[in-house]
Order: sequence, then C-alpha cells, then structure tokens
Amino acid sequence: MQSTSLDILFKNLYDSITFDVFIKIVIVYFFIIWISIIIWVLKDITNRTDSLILQLISLFIVIFLTPLWVFIYLIIRPWRTNLEKSYREIDDNLDLLSSIVKDKFDLCNLVSCPKCETKVDKSFRYCPNCSYELKMICTSCKRELMPEWKVCPYCSEKQEKSDKKDDKKKKK
Repeated sequence: MQSTSLDILFKNLYDSITFDVFIKIVIVYFFIIWISIIIWVLKDITNRTDSLILQLISLFIVIFLTPLWVFIYLIIRPWRTNLEKSYREIDDNLDLLSSIVKDKFDLCNLVSCPKCETKVDKSFRYCPNCSYELKMICTSCKRELMPEWKVCPYCSEKQEKSDKKDDKKKKK
C-alpha cells in the first residue's frame, strides 16, 4: 500500500515538472557547483601560497570566467602546499644534518685506546690523550700493524715492540 503512495507521489512530481522548471533546477545546480568551486579554490590556494597576488588571480579566474576555468587554475597553482614544502625543507635539513653528523662523529670509525679508554679514530696511529701507540709500522713493508702483532701478516717479517726499539737506541 505504501509503495503505491510513493508511486503516486513520483508520478505527480514527474507530471508537474515542465521544461521551465527543469531549466531552473539546472541553473540552480550550476550556481551551487560554481560557489562550491570558488570556496574550494579559495581554501586550496591559501594552503598553497602566501602570495596575495596569486591568490587573487586564482580566485578571479574562477569567479569571473565560470567554473570551467577551474582547469586553468589547476594548471597555474603551485604543486605543493605550504605544509608539504615545510616538510620537504625539514627532511632536506635532516638529511644534511645527518650527513654532517655521520662525517664528524662516525661511531663505526671509533675505537677505544687500550691504555686510557679514550675514543679515538681507527686511523689514528697514537692516542691523542695518552700517546699510546695504537698502530705500528712494519719495519720491512712499511704497512700499519696492530701493536700486539708479533709478525707482519703482509710480509711475514718479525716485529719488535716500540719500547724495545727505544731501549735498543738508548743502549747504543
């Protein structure tokens, strides 16, 4: 019974709509879409740029050149929002900062001095704190060796400790 009442309502509505009413509905719909686009463009352009001139140009394009010109706006608007630009700048600065920190304080290149426990770079030959010899030079092939090595792994030359060398020099 209710379906018949709805059918009657729709039939009366359909019969009452004339071509003039249809045109009015289309025009109202067009203006609703146009106002929605204007509001969207206003919000979008204020999120994308702080330039008042670009904001006004974008708004005038959409207001005075009908909603179809919104495609022109989509072409001329900035690609990123101000928030995206800020995030990108922060990300770039963080990358730069991390590369600087990595270069300056690369923890992978640090070792502890066996004598004083000071953190020193792996490439250091002497501890800058206590002057402990961290690496020796092979007497034969002149390559760097660890002080605890007794034989050079490169040329198999037997090594003497630097203390012994100093003692020998003193005895002579």
